[in-house]
Amino acid sequence: MRRLQEMIWQDALYALRALRHNPAFTATAVLTLALAIGGNTAMFTVIRAVLLKPLQYHNPDRLVSLSGGATAPRFAEMKRGVHSFTDLGATTGEENITLSGGVEPQVLKGARVSASFLSILGVEPLRGRGFRPEEDSPGGAPVALISSELWQRRFTADPQIVGKTATLASTTYTIIGVLPPHFQFPSPGVDVWMTAPSEWPLLNPKSRLDSPFLSVFGRLKPEVTMQQANAELQVIRRQYARVHPDMLDAKPKTPVEVTPMKDDLVGQVRSMLWMLFGAVGFVLLIACANVASLLLARATARSREFAVRSALGAGRFRLIGQLLAESVLLSLSGGVLGVLLAMWSLRAIPLITSFDLPRAGEIHLDWMVLAFAVVLSVATGVLFGLAPSIGASRPDLIRVLRASGGAANEGATRGVLTGLNVRGLLSIGQVALSIVLLIGAALLIRSVSNLRGIDVGFNSSELLTMQVPLPPLRYDTNQKRATFFQELLQRVDSLPGVRGAAAGMYLPMMGYAGTPVQDASKPPLLLNERLIATYWDITPGYFRTLGIPLRRGRDFNEHDTADAQRVAIIDEALARRFWPAYPAGLDPVGQRLLIGGVNKNPALIIGIATHVHESLENGSWPESVYVSFAQNAPPFAVLAIRTAGDPLRFTKAVREQVQALDRDQPIALVRTMDDLVEEQVGQRSLLVILLGSFALVALLLALIGIYGIIAYSVAQRTQEMGIRQALGAQQSDILRLVMGQGVRLALTGVAVGVAAAFGLTRLMTTLLFHVTATDPATFIAVAFLFLLVALAASYVPARRATRIDPMVALRIY
Repeated sequence: MRRLQEMIWQDALYALRALRHNPAFTATAVLTLALAIGGNTAMFTVIRAVLLKPLQYHNPDRLVSLSGGATAPRFAEMKRGVHSFTDLGATTGEENITLSGGVEPQVLKGARVSASFLSILGVEPLRGRGFRPEEDSPGGAPVALISSELWQRRFTADPQIVGKTATLASTTYTIIGVLPPHFQFPSPGVDVWMTAPSEWPLLNPKSRLDSPFLSVFGRLKPEVTMQQANAELQVIRRQYARVHPDMLDAKPKTPVEVTPMKDDLVGQVRSMLWMLFGAVGFVLLIACANVASLLLARATARSREFAVRSALGAGRFRLIGQLLAESVLLSLSGGVLGVLLAMWSLRAIPLITSFDLPRAGEIHLDWMVLAFAVVLSVATGVLFGLAPSIGASRPDLIRVLRASGGAANEGATRGVLTGLNVRGLLSIGQVALSIVLLIGAALLIRSVSNLRGIDVGFNSSELLTMQVPLPPLRYDTNQKRATFFQELLQRVDSLPGVRGAAAGMYLPMMGYAGTPVQDASKPPLLLNERLIATYWDITPGYFRTLGIPLRRGRDFNEHDTADAQRVAIIDEALARRFWPAYPAGLDPVGQRLLIGGVNKNPALIIGIATHVHESLENGSWPESVYVSFAQNAPPFAVLAIRTAGDPLRFTKAVREQVQALDRDQPIALVRTMDDLVEEQVGQRSLLVILLGSFALVALLLALIGIYGIIAYSVAQRTQEMGIRQALGAQQSDILRLVMGQGVRLALTGVAVGVAAAFGLTRLMTTLLFHVTATDPATFIAVAFLFLLVALAASYVPARRATRIDPMVALRIY
């Protein structure tokens, strides 16, 4: 054992001296490996935190989410009837809540949850207590839990915070507890939690009965499987549908499915993260092949040294051990630098605003990641060092010792120009992996280009957006809300540089709601049998401000109030759905439409607008209906302000107009519409940047590999080139001979890469938009461009070969 330790120590010292004598080679190899190992370490850190680690709750594998939404009556029936769960809970969508009482009002991100949500999750508050059942019932005491971040940011980590009050949405709430740091339920960034989700104030009381706005979650009993829970829920759903056949959440073809809560949380990013991990793994393999090729060249140049050492009694395994020590030392050095690069790159994750990465707060280096980096570094060193070590440990003693200069190494490269040796195979592998990455990046680039090329149906330039959440207690009637926004829009519209202002419950690219609609001239259908259309609640001037053309009829005006005839504007998609002959045939303008399930009076259609994309991929329903804001004013609205010049410079002026009407009313989510449109391609744009960067690194390494193998071949066969020219070969012959080698390597690698990409790109189908995973144009373009670049990489050493002086070459050898 001691002898083995001494041998390892001696090999390490010898490797250190050998690498120190060749600093250019050492620096090149270490930097190449650092990029690859650093990328893999960073991606493993993200993969482990987001996908592999269990949720930070008690027995997280028992926590599940129920698909679809639920109305308050259905949630109550499920809670009473289930036996597979220890408990069920419900949450609502995000709610912007005004915190007042400080220097200036602040908009917080709130969530309404069932009182038992902490016990279901198995989480204890950092301070204070959780909700009690009586606080979840109608008329319960107004109490709230706050996040650790809000506690520190707004309340300066006050140790006596429990029991104090805060004014939220003009209501005095008692703070009963502080939740642990980085608590991210039901979504990241929540500041305050309140009870009574069935009384969500963003919907009026009548709409709450019909709208499936509750998201349901629960904890399975220890002995219950997912299949058993699903079966029980289907029975309860059928019973509910028989009793409430008209409810929107009683559709017969929409069964409830139980899924693990973790899958529900990270499902949208799982394929993207694994794809990036595979891509950075490809970069590591290319880096290994590149460094292995360098080591093969270096081992060939040292063949005389190895022959002498072998002749003096060094065994084969001793030589392999010494060469592997050099490889592992290189990879460990690259690993140390790679971990530092990973730490630096992970700091950029909080700066990413293009999309929300779930569990981002849990991403950090820990002992498991460091262990992964060490194992990866050692494995990498063995991987790229094994082939050169085995080859160098079997020198042809007689040939090598008799030969002199480059002739001693000529035989090692004989197969390079005429066939395939190890370095040639490594180069082909680099090219193939690079082609796969380049094709994947090109497909994503085309997807992003296709998304950005969509005609969204409105003009997004020079358009400022912001949300104004009104406190339900102060603005408790439709008239108060409608009057506030009417006066605000008049003030904003009169500002210098403002060319138009409007408001709506939502704007395109900011979310959407749906409602059942039906042609009122047809026999009435059950609510859940009617067409679901995207629902827009808008003020007069909305179409003019957003640049949406009206094809027929008129816009809403000041006379379309709550006391007037109920009116609606539909888009052309809905017109074609109910009146298929449109634009010919019966004119939809003047017809009547049943909208929703609360107001039974049909609305008169007064206009038809062009279709607008609520998102670039049209994730909602394809038809849209617009209703008058004054006839159904919501408790919050989003302003759309058309400006002359940079929209963001009008933010202060608009805020002043809001506070001139109500000094305690803040604004939130200030964005330009161009930014909102760009966010729609955020995930794919980030993928393009990351995958494109990996592909470019791979391309550079592959081209360096092709250049290196040809340049090395030319250097080792200088005498042959001289003889060829002495016997009458022209420069064009030499050029064709050498460049042909590069072309053969590139063609073989491209063929292998295209075949591999044909199968692997199918895994990214869900990330593509209006382009197939095997798009022929993309495959051909990438292959052709790579061959051109490979040809250029081969030209430099080939040109050098044509300039060899035959007399000098023959004299040297």
